[in-house]
Amino acid sequence: MEKTTFVYNKDTYNAYDAQRIVFEAGKYKSEIIFADGNKRGNAKSIIGLLSMKFLKGDEYTLMAEGPDAKKAVKALADFIAKL
Repeated sequence: MEKTTFVYNKDTYNAYDAQRIVFEAGKYKSEIIFADGNKRGNAKSIIGLLSMKFLKGDEYTLMAEGPDAKKAVKALADFIAKL
């Protein structure tokens, strides 16, 4: 399992951002999960991501398991940093 942490830096979080993350995550075969304490959200599910309610300045963990997990974790963390 590959894992990294990131800090959400955008002032707002909405369905459009969640949709963009889902689209990006869909490019990878691995299972990709966002975690914040006890809460987890599937990166390939818009409902899962909307339930995460990312807040500016909060730290989140991004985990992936599968054939392209390392690439997926890095690419998604970089993608979110550019939102």
